[in-house]
Amino acid sequence: MGLKDCLISAVEQKAITREEASFLSDEFDQRFAQHRLSMGDDLAKAKARKDLEIQLKAEAAEARRRADLTEARRLGVKGYLQGYRGRDGKANVFEAAMGLLSHYGFRGASSVRGKTEAIIIGAQKNLDKVMFSFERKGLLGKRANRALQSDVVKELHGEAANDATAKFLAKSIGQVFEDLRQRFNAAGGAIGKIENFGLPHIHDRLKVKAAGRDAWKAEIRGYLDPSRMTNPLTGQALTPAGLDQALDHVWESIVSNGRAHLQPSMVRRGQGAIASQRQEERFLTFRDAASWMEYNAKFGKGDVVQAIFNHVNGMARDIAAMEVLGPNPAAMVEYMKQAVALEIGKLETGKPTLAKGATIFKDSQAKVAEYRIDSLWQALRGRPEVASGAARTTSNIKNVLTGTQLGSTVFLAAATDPFVARAARKLAGLPVTGTIMDMVKMVSKGNREDIISSGVMWEEYLHVMNDELRFAGPAVGSDWSRWIADRGVTFSGLQPLTVGRKLLEARAWQKTVADNAAKTFDKLDPRFRTALEGFGVTPAHWDIWRQAKDPAGFVTPRQIELNGGAVQYLDMRTAAPHDIAAEAKALAHRDASEKLAEVINSWSERSVPAGTPNARSLLTGKAERGTFGGELLDFLLQYKSFGLSFTALQLEAIGEMAATRGGGTGFRRSGMAYFAPMAIMLTLGGAAYLQIKSLLDFKKPEDMNPATNPAFWLKAGFQGGGFGLFGDFVKSTENRFGQSFQESIMGPGLAFVGDTAGLVLGNLQQAAAGEKVNPGRAARKYLQRYTPIVASNWLTRGIYNRLVLDNLQWLTDPEADKSFKAQIGRAKKAGTPYMIAPGQLTPPGR
Repeated sequence: MGLKDCLISAVEQKAITREEASFLSDEFDQRFAQHRLSMGDDLAKAKARKDLEIQLKAEAAEARRRADLTEARRLGVKGYLQGYRGRDGKANVFEAAMGLLSHYGFRGASSVRGKTEAIIIGAQKNLDKVMFSFERKGLLGKRANRALQSDVVKELHGEAANDATAKFLAKSIGQVFEDLRQRFNAAGGAIGKIENFGLPHIHDRLKVKAAGRDAWKAEIRGYLDPSRMTNPLTGQALTPAGLDQALDHVWESIVSNGRAHLQPSMVRRGQGAIASQRQEERFLTFRDAASWMEYNAKFGKGDVVQAIFNHVNGMARDIAAMEVLGPNPAAMVEYMKQAVALEIGKLETGKPTLAKGATIFKDSQAKVAEYRIDSLWQALRGRPEVASGAARTTSNIKNVLTGTQLGSTVFLAAATDPFVARAARKLAGLPVTGTIMDMVKMVSKGNREDIISSGVMWEEYLHVMNDELRFAGPAVGSDWSRWIADRGVTFSGLQPLTVGRKLLEARAWQKTVADNAAKTFDKLDPRFRTALEGFGVTPAHWDIWRQAKDPAGFVTPRQIELNGGAVQYLDMRTAAPHDIAAEAKALAHRDASEKLAEVINSWSERSVPAGTPNARSLLTGKAERGTFGGELLDFLLQYKSFGLSFTALQLEAIGEMAATRGGGTGFRRSGMAYFAPMAIMLTLGGAAYLQIKSLLDFKKPEDMNPATNPAFWLKAGFQGGGFGLFGDFVKSTENRFGQSFQESIMGPGLAFVGDTAGLVLGNLQQAAAGEKVNPGRAARKYLQRYTPIVASNWLTRGIYNRLVLDNLQWLTDPEADKSFKAQIGRAKKAGTPYMIAPGQLTPPGR
């Protein structure tokens, strides 16, 4: 019986579908046509059939391996959901499911988010010289050694650049890429190895789509090396017809974000099995470095450094998801949702259950649980875009506002961070000492490089994944607008302050572990041990940690891995016994290293709050970017995600502190004993910020007497807790940006859109209606709100207002004097009269 007869028989027996039979028939015909060029028909048919048999066997073996990995992780997830107990000692299957996705302590296991960041930290510590070489420097934040980038690309493609530094950096990058590839494959993936592969691309979907299928294929063919492009499973060379078909597949995948190849079914789909993705990154093999660079300029996004760390961060995200949830994490998330729904169903019918009764949403608890799990998973994987152009436009607006409106926030952070960090250390059982001088030392060049190299997140290289900017939310959008946001928080000092505090907290953890190295796990301070157990740290992990002091006296992720040796990804079924022992030791040390990295990085969010996906997803839900609702929610959340995250973490901390005293009166003794001192100090910090802000605007400080001005302390409380925009409305109808309460609720982005439209259309409408028009005053007000960087930066805002904008208003506003007097009157009424009034260059009497 011939192959096609076998396929017809298989379809009739419903062993395969007609579509699958058609694909296999076409594949056979292509291979037969290729082989008959060099051999007779009979031999060509036999060779084509053999090739197809090899491919099908490889695919079947891979499918079985992934099925085994999936079942192993399902059993692991099931065991965790069933065994989890909350702080009250009772089962809580929903809390457990959410914890597997993302948590910041007290859940007893690693989360997808935590493991992702730990893997990134592990890669970054091995790319420390790369990061230091291409660090952004100078006033404009340009990357150092830009000319070196092209030499690194040459070395990655196996071309001699005659530069020892480039050769060393390329070797480091290649080693990290190879480790991630093998780890991805071990978790269920199938990315083939290609020597001197180079770099994967960040394809610009809109550029590829605009070029069109045929033009793009014709263009990229000139850059590729077909002789090095093979089937990722079988390693067999591609036929010319196979290459053309593969390029069709790649083009369709890029322009449709993979949707073009979904197989419709009656099962809800996520992003599909992660294990079967990423093959095209290694499939497109470029001829040389020049070809890679030219294609990147035409169809890519970002520079060489972004390509490197986008790949590292993306691979880490996928590996973590597969190691926690299996080769098809989206399917496992669906399993968890159904497991939670089952237990809630038992609760509703009075059966024994692992679910905890809800106090709100009682009648729709299952739906709410499904919604929260979905929204958090979507936040971790990246919210899908419906309209890329719309999403990019609104993101650019938010970035410009971030670079425009947070210029004095550094004073708020400086005034409140020490107290937040002190409370977090107390919660974790760490020493609470730590001074400003300690932080200054941390940001000195030598110390900073040592700490980052030891295994601490360098967030600059995380933000290529569009991560959080402190106080501002996710930093997505075009490079130019992200540059404005970055320069704004850097020039103000907020970014350096945040980095310094995070390095200080990381060192505190590394030092505390080292100081306790002589103790066994059961002898550790109970709060410290509880903090470690919250991430699944075991006595075995601790025993590895305590043997890993580095020469400086700290226990670091780098030293832990060095003690264990490199993971070789051996086939344990065939390896020699001594190799198996060495591999087991290396894997145990890597796991222990990543546990420490996850603990430190997660607790740094408690000490130096920025914003969590847990809190952000609570409001964004499953809304796609580029939709009206999705963008409206993003505008709403701007500057608020920090406050939401901070509040959620503090409520959790109060509960954990109360649990250490057994609840009841213990809540009053321990929970409030934790919260009350911090609340008082945060309010004092907020008060200091308010007074500094007044001085920066050339105003006198506000009356701080609670008897005569209690509203001041209410505003200070809002400021210290991260909701300062709302504190502005105490005794006022406008916030610091001149926006109403309704505009602030909707977010500064919508206010910006309205102000921009009003600047042009508003004046035209007023003129058409015969009303009085004052474009000069409107322009001044607009520039005062929205001039990037200088409008709010604490060094420039006062001078910019008095020297530039006041003079502009004198020149363009016929009623400038009346406007200035009105501003003076409002400030006096608010209790903060001007020391240097609008329209003046010096204090009165000078």
